[in-house]
Amino acid sequence: ERAASPNPSWTAARLKQPIPFAGKHVEIDPAAQGSCYPLMISAFVPRPIALVSSCSRAGVGNVAPFSYSGVVNHDPPALSVSIARDGAGGRVKDTCTNILETGEFVVNVMSEWMVEAANHTSGNFAGDVDEMAAANLTPLASRVVSPARVGESAVQFECRAVHTHDLRNRDGDVTATLIVGEVVMAHVHDALLDDSKPGRPRVRFDGFAPVSRLGGNTYGSTTRTFDIERPKV
Repeated sequence: ERAASPNPSWTAARLKQPIPFAGKHVEIDPAAQGSCYPLMISAFVPRPIALVSSCSRAGVGNVAPFSYSGVVNHDPPALSVSIARDGAGGRVKDTCTNILETGEFVVNVMSEWMVEAANHTSGNFAGDVDEMAAANLTPLASRVVSPARVGESAVQFECRAVHTHDLRNRDGDVTATLIVGEVVMAHVHDALLDDSKPGRPRVRFDGFAPVSRLGGNTYGSTTRTFDIERPKV
């Protein structure tokens, strides 16, 4: 549904846009908390979900969803994925191991029609299990990198890792690895591709039905959109 913005009559000269409920902000010191995980995943929402496919040196495929992800550049096109450890200083997840070893991965965008299968890949499968097969997803050969694409995804980005950075907690334990991948090939289903402007392709939102991650086990869908032009100052 395409609608007007929430307050189309707003102007900077006349109106403020205050929080619509009573009360005040509460300070939360991260150092004083037992865990900031519930805070971060419930507050920074909605988050796009990168369904990442990778491949070990031995050729074992892996697929898993990560919501610590996002676009970081367009020239060159680049995506980021942060992969948390299983606890501070804990086991490195298979996806992270595969990317660090091979330098390659694919980000497959999740849509509503495939969310159950994609979510199934988040299970704690053994390292020798191919989650794509376990979730009955369809592998498609990539053009540039070795890991397969997920056929049920309408938009896929083949990536090569160009930057990695370990994130450490106050005790010095590695808790996550941030990976930035340069997109070396993109694939868009022709039903969603708008290539009406030569050299400037885009993805049509109508029909795309991307899903996002909220807090806990909650996913979100975008059912209402609106346009707001940038101000001319």
